[in-house]
Amino acid sequence: MQIPCDYDLLAFADWKGRPMETTAWVPGIPLEMTIAAPASHGNLVVSSRGQQQLKLVESTDHQYDWSSPIEVFEQAAQAFEDEVGEMETKIHLFPASMKDLSAQYAAPKVVSIGPYHHGKSPDFRQMESAKYAAACHFIKDSGRSVEEVYGAVFAVADEARSHYDKDKVQRFGDDDFKPMMFYDGCFLLQYMMSWCGHSSDDDDGTAVDVDPLLNSVFSSNDRRIFSDIVLLENQLPWVVVEKLMGFMPKPLDMETFLGRVKPSLRSRQDLLFDPPKLDSSYKPPHLLGLLRHYIVGSNHISATQVSEAETEISHKAKKVSLSVSVIELAEIGIELTATKTKAELQDMGIKRGIFSGELFLAPLSLDDANAGFLVNMVAFELCMTPDFSEADDTLSTVCSYLCLLGMVTDSEEDVQQLRKKHILQGGAGLTNKNALDLFTSLEKHLRPGNSYFNTIVGIENYKVERRWWIIVYKFVYKNLKTIITVVSAMAGFAGFLGAIKSLKGSR
Repeated sequence: MQIPCDYDLLAFADWKGRPMETTAWVPGIPLEMTIAAPASHGNLVVSSRGQQQLKLVESTDHQYDWSSPIEVFEQAAQAFEDEVGEMETKIHLFPASMKDLSAQYAAPKVVSIGPYHHGKSPDFRQMESAKYAAACHFIKDSGRSVEEVYGAVFAVADEARSHYDKDKVQRFGDDDFKPMMFYDGCFLLQYMMSWCGHSSDDDDGTAVDVDPLLNSVFSSNDRRIFSDIVLLENQLPWVVVEKLMGFMPKPLDMETFLGRVKPSLRSRQDLLFDPPKLDSSYKPPHLLGLLRHYIVGSNHISATQVSEAETEISHKAKKVSLSVSVIELAEIGIELTATKTKAELQDMGIKRGIFSGELFLAPLSLDDANAGFLVNMVAFELCMTPDFSEADDTLSTVCSYLCLLGMVTDSEEDVQQLRKKHILQGGAGLTNKNALDLFTSLEKHLRPGNSYFNTIVGIENYKVERRWWIIVYKFVYKNLKTIITVVSAMAGFAGFLGAIKSLKGSR
């Protein structure tokens, strides 16, 4: 939005002393204000552009009846506040601050959802055909008429449009936009159903399987479709999804869907299926928001989670380092570890042992699909929450997690150490160089979240409260080889002296 810095109160050239109203235009703001013209030409001046302007001078002869210019600014401020208030429900564009990552992580490859990328690639054609098939099967399964299902989506289409960037959707009229919402919604729900499969509990005759041909298309393109539907710019307002869900003969098994998607960020899967409990208080803006909410985890208190005391800096500390290298962590006795339990992504922090400490992080399987998923969750957090410090810790969890990974990786060898510590899992996926490039590029764009700063505070408290022990530990760490050599030499020399003594004694 352009900020108004000046304004002209234009008047008609010839009002012949008669009071009349004229419109004043404020540059940069699409608002108009009306003023009453004075009874004479005495207060008119001609600007350098040849326009007559109203010169504000003291006068006792006339009392001007005009609206205060501050109202224009107040309305502009209100419009800005309204825009900020829509952050949590808006379908955001990829952040400009992450522009150098947009080519790889912003645009879909096989299926477009919503208007931002609709029709921009010939590679979308197969999935566009699949959308029509998905809509056909959805309507048949619902047992309702085409008009009824179609009409329900049309009823919320205007609300859905309001969640998109106005400049990006203005090329779509209602005749294009509303059917797009319908077809994309049917496709999305049919794809989510394919993840759930047929449950053994579905013995009441209401279970609906995805059409075999449609399901084969989903299966053969699964990773590519999933990578596309979790892109920030490729989202459908949840109001459309919810409206269509109301026509399903049996509710979508959301727990099963989430329970199967959530472990995809780890290569080591639990044999016991343990889906997350649904949070009825959370209203997602779209699918990406829903998945991020459950992947991050609830704001719970776990055995590994940083304690409340670690969120406050020790009174002994005189300064705080906002970043700590992996070498410095090793020198002060803090070791990188992967959380052993069914960790949530938000489980990160410092844990103290008797002689050393641990910086613990949730394990991660990092391939191209998961890299894109993480980058778009980060983009969503940056767009949704302007100020992390005033928000709940869970709203910046992915930013904090990737900031910590970036902090402890300065070289490919550091990435290899993450693999040895089982923080990065799986043999496939990104190479050490690719992973390092990803962490390095992300670190330039991220705003660290609360969990990151809590971890930094934990490291600083560890340093100041174990100062003398760290001095000893650092000396041993830096001179370990020399100490081993000296001790070995002393042991050898002692053994030599012992041998001589025993020879003398035998004589």
